[in-house]
Amino acid sequence: AGLRGRSVRLSLARAATRHPLEERFVPFVVQSRGFGKKKKSKAAKENYGSKKKDKGGEAEEANAGEGKNSEDVREDIGDKCSEMQIVVDEFEHSLRKFRAGRASAEQIEDVKVKAYGAYAPLNSVAQISGRDAYNLIVAPHDPSIIGDVESGIRNSDKLNLAVKTEGNRVVVTFPKATKESRQELVKAIKSEAEKAKTRIRKVRQSALDELKAAGKAVTKDEQFEIKDEVQESTDSFIKDIDECVDQKSKDVMSV
Repeated sequence: AGLRGRSVRLSLARAATRHPLEERFVPFVVQSRGFGKKKKSKAAKENYGSKKKDKGGEAEEANAGEGKNSEDVREDIGDKCSEMQIVVDEFEHSLRKFRAGRASAEQIEDVKVKAYGAYAPLNSVAQISGRDAYNLIVAPHDPSIIGDVESGIRNSDKLNLAVKTEGNRVVVTFPKATKESRQELVKAIKSEAEKAKTRIRKVRQSALDELKAAGKAVTKDEQFEIKDEVQESTDSFIKDIDECVDQKSKDVMSV
């Protein structure tokens, strides 16, 4: 049986709520198994981890697929392609930090702060809460690093933030949204999207490399079919990212 015939439901992160996208067809989802849930057997890992030529000098492809059939190869590549879903999910989550006109903890939680000689995300060393629509309060768990926290936020690439220390906490003030600031947010969203697309294309290449390594475990016709399905999955997930970008950009630019 092929890997077709299963749909997944994506959700789109928006300013304050998440709206489900319509169900869509994704070729590389193995029936009765969720994305990335099934682990490969030890034997399968060893089989793929050792692709050396034997003493007779036979090509790697002759032994790479030993012990596997075409269904095993399809499942392995299906596991690989499931990583594309993870990329989309992470991208959707990242969109939460792009909000115009209102401050939110998600916008600064990933700021890298130097604490105790190493860098860590802000939300791991401090509690972030809202004071009002334009101000956040950052309270370090350890007051002795408050200077590092303020410096980390001030030197981040966040847009036009005003940062000041008040006692044992840092006040972060967001500017009121203007047309120009909204346009900058849209640019940042598109930049984030390009990074996600690059990750998806790397997953595609990894899946194709795994198909090549399978050697004689799959026929030539099956190889062409699987390549087409990998590309179809790639196009589908990239389309999801584009849809997320379009919707989020509209939300950001709306007054």
